[in-house]
Amino acid sequence: MEFPAVGYRYYGTSGSLLHAGAYGDYWSSVAYDSNYAYSLYFGSGNLSVSYSYKQNGFSVRCVR
Repeated sequence: MEFPAVGYRYYGTSGSLLHAGAYGDYWSSVAYDSNYAYSLYFGSGNLSVSYSYKQNGFSVRCVR
């Protein structure tokens, strides 16, 4: 399975694409609460699972 470093669109910068080619941010299907959802982040040798503001434009990777 591949997760490309596609970057993300940050709600606070008028939808600008940030960090394409260097970082990857992907949504989980699990909500944290009404404003946040769990996400996967990787880049610069780091990998983490956290939660992020739902208005951010992270990628979705369908896995079956």
